[in-house]
Amino acid sequence: METNAGIILMIMYEDESVDVRYRNGAWLQLSPCGCEFLLVKEKDPRAHPLQPAERVRQRTRFAISSYKELMVGALAFRNKYASRPYLADELISADHKKPFVSSDSGVQWPEQSSCQAEVGPGGSSLVRSKDGRAVLTLSPSGEEFSVDFTCSLSRNQNQFCSMQYFSKDVDGSHEREQQVNSLVCNSTSDQIKAQHQGRESRRKVETRSRSCSPQIISILQTKPEQMYQSTTVVQHHSCCAVAPIWSYPLSLAHGHWAARFSQPKDGVDVNSSNSINAEREINLSDTSEEKKSFLPQPLPLTCTSPHWHRWTAKDPLAKDEHADLPTEPLKVMWCQGVTYRILSGTVSVIEVSLGDGSVIRSNSILSSYFTHFKPELKSGRLIEVTYHLTSLPPDVLGQDYSVRSVISRANRILVCYNQAKQLQKLPAMPSCLQEVTETLNTDVEAVFKSRNWSDVVAAELEKIQRFNFLLENSHLLRGEEAHSGLEDSCAEIPEKLINETFVAEALQRTATAIQDIDALISAATLT
Repeated sequence: METNAGIILMIMYEDESVDVRYRNGAWLQLSPCGCEFLLVKEKDPRAHPLQPAERVRQRTRFAISSYKELMVGALAFRNKYASRPYLADELISADHKKPFVSSDSGVQWPEQSSCQAEVGPGGSSLVRSKDGRAVLTLSPSGEEFSVDFTCSLSRNQNQFCSMQYFSKDVDGSHEREQQVNSLVCNSTSDQIKAQHQGRESRRKVETRSRSCSPQIISILQTKPEQMYQSTTVVQHHSCCAVAPIWSYPLSLAHGHWAARFSQPKDGVDVNSSNSINAEREINLSDTSEEKKSFLPQPLPLTCTSPHWHRWTAKDPLAKDEHADLPTEPLKVMWCQGVTYRILSGTVSVIEVSLGDGSVIRSNSILSSYFTHFKPELKSGRLIEVTYHLTSLPPDVLGQDYSVRSVISRANRILVCYNQAKQLQKLPAMPSCLQEVTETLNTDVEAVFKSRNWSDVVAAELEKIQRFNFLLENSHLLRGEEAHSGLEDSCAEIPEKLINETFVAEALQRTATAIQDIDALISAATLT
């Protein structure tokens, strides 16, 4: 299959699944988690009309070379608008990867008084974090923004949970990291000390260390630059739907943008956008003064609920008048270089990004009105033009896009979205992303419950050392002098312990208890 087939349509639904349609007739579906895809190849013109098209279903990270370029393009679109990116190492080129040894996902933004925002290409406003790991870019219209941030690559579930454990809570992250490090160091140092005591106990300790912590050994043997790889992720957002993690840096960029642009007070009808602008101004004015944000974390490499992946059998581009409109609630749609975004709420609004820095948005009260936000860099003004569906402007020769066709398509998308929402009387089917979130929360809770592992292991190793001392000095138990000396040095041990048979039985019970602890630790680590 040719990988240079042009893309004519890309759709992301509310569950973050993706549909991509190519010019040659091929159709690609991507699961919400990004781990799996279904490719419907183009029909062979020589085949029988009733013969179905060939279908290919594979893991995304294991896509063969014929489909790799298709996967890269589909994942780039998905990661741009999804809440969390999917970053498979096999699909990222070496020049886009760099070593990343920090497990903290938090970035610090500058103070408002000392913030020096930059002017980017086309008049955009740029705000950088203090460590340079994140850059927020506000568009010249001030209606949308993008964020470029460094994100670690997707890993297996167990590795990902350990990273989530380190970066879950900022206040206790260093304390928990020290606890886990002390667990490894204490276990290793105690095992080294135990090697100098009886041969038989040494074999048991070495066997136990090899069987109970293979992941710790593999982690210690892996180089940091190989274990922690990162890449740059670009996400696009609307200023009317701002996530809390971007509220503060967006307020910094918006303040810099407002100082350069002014809105005209006369000559243009701006009544249709007052409610949206007022709502956005409230959101920006109520931003938290917290200067630290937590960057989105990548999804795991494998999905825990592949049975929840839903594949559409019907072609979304049927040959009719509304062939480009999906029948399910969508989140983002890209068509002919224009991006359509649904802002769901009590009253749904559609936002259109034209690619030239301007934005068209429907009115939240009167859906038949649309407002076009157009920045003028030379005059430093933001012009707002209001259109009505019955009086759209004619096409201009040489213009990159047709305002008439863009608004007409946006209105049809909004109508189809509202109809699909009304027809959804039954609750929505569960998504695999919900299962990933629940699994991560369960694993993190399990890790929090096991914060006293280091104390438990240290106490059991201390018991082993004490009993090993008794075994190695068992010949002293036969003499009366040795008996009194041992009684003085180990006064806390009862008299019944001064017996080889009892010591052997106690060692057996301790070994059984330690095996149970090892099994518990291994089970909690692997799940």
